[in-house]
Amino acid sequence: MSQELHIHTPKEEASHIDDSKLAITTDAGDSHESQPQRHTLAFLSRNKKTRQEQEEEAAKVNHRTMTYLRVELTKRKDFIESHGGLRDITEQESTRVQWKVRRQGASVAEQQIDRFLMPMMMYMYFLQQLDKSALGYSVLFGIQTDAHLVGQQYAWLNSIVYFAQLVCQPLSVYALVVFPLNRWICTCFTGWSVSLVIMAAMTGFPGLMVMRFFLGAFEATIAPTFVIVTSMWWTRREQPLRVNIWFSMNGIAGIVGSLATYGLGHIPTDKLHSYQIIFLFCGLLSFLMSIPTWFLFPARPSTARFLTTDEKLIALERIRANNTGEHNQEFKWSQVKECLLDLKTWGWVIMSKGRLCSNGVANFQTILYNMIPGVIIIVSNLVTAYLIMRFKKKSPVIFVASLFPLASAVALYILPRGVQYKHSLLAVYFVLQVLGCLTANIMGWAFANTAGHTKKSTLTGMIFVGLTVGNIVGPQNFSKLTKSQLYLAKESPYYYTGLKANLVLFCVFSATVVLQAAYLGFLNRRNVARRRALGKSGEAVDLSLEASSKWAGLRAAQAQTDTTTGGVTQHNTKAFDDCTDLQNEDFVYSL
Repeated sequence: MSQELHIHTPKEEASHIDDSKLAITTDAGDSHESQPQRHTLAFLSRNKKTRQEQEEEAAKVNHRTMTYLRVELTKRKDFIESHGGLRDITEQESTRVQWKVRRQGASVAEQQIDRFLMPMMMYMYFLQQLDKSALGYSVLFGIQTDAHLVGQQYAWLNSIVYFAQLVCQPLSVYALVVFPLNRWICTCFTGWSVSLVIMAAMTGFPGLMVMRFFLGAFEATIAPTFVIVTSMWWTRREQPLRVNIWFSMNGIAGIVGSLATYGLGHIPTDKLHSYQIIFLFCGLLSFLMSIPTWFLFPARPSTARFLTTDEKLIALERIRANNTGEHNQEFKWSQVKECLLDLKTWGWVIMSKGRLCSNGVANFQTILYNMIPGVIIIVSNLVTAYLIMRFKKKSPVIFVASLFPLASAVALYILPRGVQYKHSLLAVYFVLQVLGCLTANIMGWAFANTAGHTKKSTLTGMIFVGLTVGNIVGPQNFSKLTKSQLYLAKESPYYYTGLKANLVLFCVFSATVVLQAAYLGFLNRRNVARRRALGKSGEAVDLSLEASSKWAGLRAAQAQTDTTTGGVTQHNTKAFDDCTDLQNEDFVYSL
């Protein structure tokens, strides 16, 4: 049986490490991950020492760090070897780790990846969307009057969240690398919930503006983190459905939020304004849910407490074929550079900017109508995820889905206005909501084709900068303070300028999908040539895009191909070396 993962010895691994870099990754447990950083901070704080003393202290720190690293690498090697070494896992083993099953001799059923991790991701994303949307619901219950908002102040309260996300994306990119993912996301979870609770005490524009900025700053990292978490726990075949499930919480939040605020807005009280009740309810709910999340959310598969040691090995084997690795806490500027120079990066960024639709509500009944778009978002996300899993191709599904908002923009451009056309216009508006599934599918497509932890984190920042720009423009479309207006008030109710802009963007989006797929095909052909040049079989079986029930047969077919061609029998040897996709000749791009 061929081994598909090469494990370096501690000596070999350490020889590739620059002693001057103190950021390291361990698989021994979360409690040890910050030890080298604590040594470094202690050293840097002694700024009154002489240069010679500083150099001697630095040498000691480096020695302790390298000793610590070698110990952790030895633990990793011993951990694998003590449990039978590397092996090709079976369908039954993969299913046992992914779902809730009974192990022989176990009296209680184990909670596994899907049933343990997915619910937490779902309620966190749901609460994030609910908290962010609280302001939109409160406008129908008199926040503009009660908080003494005038002019464009309400529009700026909407936009400041996205300005905060834009400003904080670089910090988020860095934090996603150097901090444990579970600690970072839980810190942000607690931060945005506290921000919303405090915002309930604000009764004027300045206070609301400051707290909305903090709300946006803490929420800036939620989606990028979840995309990375998904790539660390599930195979590339499984990722589209998981991403689209937690992203569908946008739609659930729209439905539940509409119903909840309908009731909250009618609570009779002389102590609090309606908007304060809404903010308190949403903020306190999020804060309460953040408490258990601190103790339950895992950092990565190799340190997950809800998995046994054998199941940790299986969890790692499940994602080996992804070739995207585990979490690495060393920030690599070389991967940042590669991300910026990689052509496909800019394809994802262009797609993320392919929408500038304005949104808003006009009366109390509209808040109930928002439940229908929520349902459409949920259904479109689940349907597109199923199609991607069924056909193992993302680009055709995304391309077809992009035609729905394009057709809607065309219809809005040519349809007349008037009461007699309200049903047609409403139908077009509902079709436009299919747009909601594009973001999740773009993220899934991008991260299935990107490897290297720093590179993935950088890509998240770039994609969400594009999304944030569109969200900033939306609330300000009608602002008299904005020089580059798209939806001009004088063009009401047709808004030809804004619709033309959306038509252009949707056309660019669809064309970019086609070009991106063609470029990924070119990269696959290039990797085939690279593998053959290294003595490997040119055509590699990508298990990450296949159901686990097919793994045994596909491994046998790959072994037969290797024997026939005389190629190297080791595959995916760089899966956990934190190599980028462009550095790894075994990487197979998903079209």
